[in-house]
Amino acid sequence: MTSPVPGKGIKTKKTRSSLPLVVAAILVWAGLIYGGFYLAKDYVDNSIQKVQETNAMNVKVLEDRLNSINTEMKEIKSALAQTDETLASTNSTRQELNQKIEELDKQLKALEKSLNILRESGDVEN
Repeated sequence: MTSPVPGKGIKTKKTRSSLPLVVAAILVWAGLIYGGFYLAKDYVDNSIQKVQETNAMNVKVLEDRLNSINTEMKEIKSALAQTDETLASTNSTRQELNQKIEELDKQLKALEKSLNILRESGDVEN
């Protein structure tokens, strides 16, 4: 039997035959979008992990340097305390030691500031 309306039977056949094509196109686009988001998330996660690893290494280096400066300052202060009477007679040596202590103290403060900045950046990322 043919349809009373000419061309209507042909139209439904075209609609039915194009439906799997439309569904397949939608599925391909959905897959591409999902894949793009997955790759973007993976990239961001890897970037964050690299930054955290770099910060951890920088914090370790700064802590080691801070400890070494602290040790050096203690040694200088100890030597200064032991030789205080002798140094009183040589004013220039005392000034040089005081200048070295001040210089090391400035380095210590700068390192502490850098360490705090790195620690805060690690806290922000977490």
